[in-house]
Amino acid sequence: MKDNNSLKIVAVAFLANLFIACVKFVVYLMTSSSSMLSEAIHSLADTGNQLLLFWGHMRSRKKADAAHPFGYSRESFLWGFIVAIQIFLLGGTYSIYEGIHKLLHPEPVRNYLLALFVLGISIVAEGYSFLKAKKIVDARRGRMGWLEFIKKSYDTEVNVVFIEDFAAITGLTIAFFAVTLSKLLDCPAIDGLGSLLIGLLLVGVSLFLGKEMKSLIIGEAAPSEIVGFFEKTLKSMEGVEEIKEIKSMILGTESIMLAADVKFKRDLSSEEISRIIDEVEKLVRNRYPEVKIIYIEPER
Repeated sequence: MKDNNSLKIVAVAFLANLFIACVKFVVYLMTSSSSMLSEAIHSLADTGNQLLLFWGHMRSRKKADAAHPFGYSRESFLWGFIVAIQIFLLGGTYSIYEGIHKLLHPEPVRNYLLALFVLGISIVAEGYSFLKAKKIVDARRGRMGWLEFIKKSYDTEVNVVFIEDFAAITGLTIAFFAVTLSKLLDCPAIDGLGSLLIGLLLVGVSLFLGKEMKSLIIGEAAPSEIVGFFEKTLKSMEGVEEIKEIKSMILGTESIMLAADVKFKRDLSSEEISRIIDEVEKLVRNRYPEVKIIYIEPER
């Protein structure tokens, strides 16, 4: 279910961004609005991002082999990192350049009512995609705030789409006010300022996403509630005398590894230790199906 929901919101975001990008480019040619061009490039970059996320998801589903015994799950993190770079390069830096250019060489916005109409439609379309992602995030985050959840979550597709859509709605709002004020105040430079602000927004989003993806690529520990349940389960076993060390790593969107050095009571046989280990693995996987690998090193 988690897997299907992630792909569903990627598909919704792709269709929304593709439609919006095409419309924005047409309207830019009719209006010469710098903010509209920035938003068109932003939507085009987001469309490509959805394809990269889908590709990353498909790659992460490959089965383990001799070269990659733990599988390919972490590929989704790699492609999420590439998405962050693309937002920076295609969206942020060009929008900043375009904004500075229009501030130095301002041009009036033509057909501004058409531009505002398209921006309004785009806000509705992006809002629909955002609400789809928000619904999934709200169902998973419990009492955590959005930012805290995103920092702790390792579902690349949901996180990226959620952040992208939030940034898109914010950028569209900036563009809407920039176009409006540039016309009402007869100051074309405001349109360039809008493009500059959109660029800075996208750079900020790309840096945040890049940081989160880098942490997962390097090897981030599993959520504390999973590690805590693993430790609690081990301690509840009668034959366990002491837990020496617990380590964990997120291997992918739906793959976690847990490992522990455990001191068992001296009078236990090898069969009894094996039975305890099997019971721990069963209890942990029943509670958290995403835990695919469990290593328990016995000590006596």
